[in-house]
Amino acid sequence: MMYTAIIEFFKSQFKGDKVIWRLLFILSAISLLAVYGSISLIAIKGNENNTTIFLIKQAFTLGVGIAITYWVHKLDYSWFFKLSNILIILSAVFLMLTFSSTFAVETNNANRWIQFPGIGLRFQPSEFAKIALLIFIAKVLSIHQKDLGNVKKVLYPILIVTLAISVMVLISNFSTAFFILFTTVVMLFFGRIPWKQMFALAGVGAFVGIFMLGIILKAPDIFPRGGTWQKRIVSFMPSLASQAKGYDASKEIKEVMVDNHQVIQAKIAIAEGGIIGKAPGNSSQKYKLSQAYCDFIYAIIIEDYGLLGGFIVMGLYLILMYRAGRIVKKCEYTFPALLVIGLTFSMVFQAFVHMGVAVNLLPATGQTMPIISLGGTSLLTSSVSFGIILGISRKIDAEENQPKEKKTKVNEHSDDLDKTQEVA
Repeated sequence: MMYTAIIEFFKSQFKGDKVIWRLLFILSAISLLAVYGSISLIAIKGNENNTTIFLIKQAFTLGVGIAITYWVHKLDYSWFFKLSNILIILSAVFLMLTFSSTFAVETNNANRWIQFPGIGLRFQPSEFAKIALLIFIAKVLSIHQKDLGNVKKVLYPILIVTLAISVMVLISNFSTAFFILFTTVVMLFFGRIPWKQMFALAGVGAFVGIFMLGIILKAPDIFPRGGTWQKRIVSFMPSLASQAKGYDASKEIKEVMVDNHQVIQAKIAIAEGGIIGKAPGNSSQKYKLSQAYCDFIYAIIIEDYGLLGGFIVMGLYLILMYRAGRIVKKCEYTFPALLVIGLTFSMVFQAFVHMGVAVNLLPATGQTMPIISLGGTSLLTSSVSFGIILGISRKIDAEENQPKEKKTKVNEHSDDLDKTQEVA
């Protein structure tokens, strides 16, 4: 009887796609297990006698994240449409604060975080900017679905805002800047930007990419973290060592081994995990991977739970993408459809980049695994993304259950959303 009551309460309060809700809870549970198996080194560095305090902090952060998801999924997505410009301006302001000595917090030789004096609140503006930018792009594309060929109305505004955000992020975080640019291109593709414009963007992007690679190899000092970027590129592609400024070709192997320490240790963790793993908490590489609890947590998952555990985690993100696709198919209008596409792609792509780094298919990027990695801004912003996706799903379900004559065009509280066009 009590079990039935709990189930009914869950159904009445946690609306939207039930599978995505389950995925959120499963990923949260995996996060606790993975953090438990990977935080020994951070505890040692902090002179802590045990890792319980970090596990409690992660559980608290996950709880806050689920609460945020619950609150956001209750909001009507029209609010994000209305507030998109304000969110972009706020994200730009927060990013500019990373250049201020008063607000910026240096971590790993990079000013990626800001903290308000006297409050103690610290967060990473680039994570907030990613969501704000996706909302802005979805809005612009949805308003101009009948006029997508007009570069002044559609492409230019999107590119100007995207480049402004990306340049501010690039100063301290190359991988996130690239991530933002690539996600924007995906949004433009699904937003049905003309192929001629897409090919032009691809050509410009390829040229800029090659140009940036040349600068990082030959003149890394131009950027504050240019030296770090150069080392990561050469570690991933040793053949470029002779072209990189500051690298001695005669010491190439030694340099690569030193700079590639994290990736090497991650590969050892994966190899030692085997098929079924060493069991929870038995990882030995967690003492050698300085970022085991965030940037390389997937390697620790495989060491503890084997390839089987690794494939299960991968499958969960694929299920998220599939369920999001079902929501998109149900969307009658462009804005919510593009928003679901953008937010889902952003999380799933980030997860697979993280996995690619762990297995050495990609150079080290510093990208965490959404929801699973040790929490902070990334975990909470991922929770917001889940909330928006579930809120759109909730809205669709509510409209499907209404009598046909009572259905609103998009939302009775927003005249602006009436400008969106039906998804083909």
